[in-house]
Amino acid sequence: MKHTSAVAFALLLTASLTAQTQTVRGKVEDVQGQNGKFVLDCTNIPLTSATLNLNAMVGQQFVLQVVNKGTAAIPSLEVSSAAAATKIFDIGNLDLGKAARWQVNHTPGSAAVVFVNGLERTSYIPLGAWGTWLLNLDAAFFNAGVVNNQGQFEFTFTMPNIPALVGKTFVGQAVVVDPQRQVLLSNPDCKEVRSK
Repeated sequence: MKHTSAVAFALLLTASLTAQTQTVRGKVEDVQGQNGKFVLDCTNIPLTSATLNLNAMVGQQFVLQVVNKGTAAIPSLEVSSAAAATKIFDIGNLDLGKAARWQVNHTPGSAAVVFVNGLERTSYIPLGAWGTWLLNLDAAFFNAGVVNNQGQFEFTFTMPNIPALVGKTFVGQAVVVDPQRQVLLSNPDCKEVRSK
């Protein structure tokens, strides 16, 4: 995995072009042991809504329209609307020494670039029509390819046999550029490293 400063620079450069209401792709999850508290799955970003029943949305993928009621460093997202969506990015299992398939699902011919970092390094960087970058700016480049005629860019990753990583959660996100050169930031997806 390599650091990709060009992507980090591009994200920083465009971060100032954001509007107040922002698009975020992802899944709504409830916080275990905290009734009525919700987060954007695979992040630590709280979700609230004065208009939607987030409890009825738990576990489902959406394209959310949000307003950050927190700060850039500590976001808290108020969800104003949600449209059901299909999962674009799917991280494979991270079982030590085992291979798993990872997928980016989108329009055939789209370019897909996958980045990864630890759960503790997720962020909130709104990028207008592209969506929202949810990894840190120094997220590691993981893989890249082209979406095939079946609508998938799929690759296999074997988790190194490093027992010290057991219990650590990794988060990934894909940048997708369709054949019309429209950029889309996928949903985040995450898995915890498990022993064999």
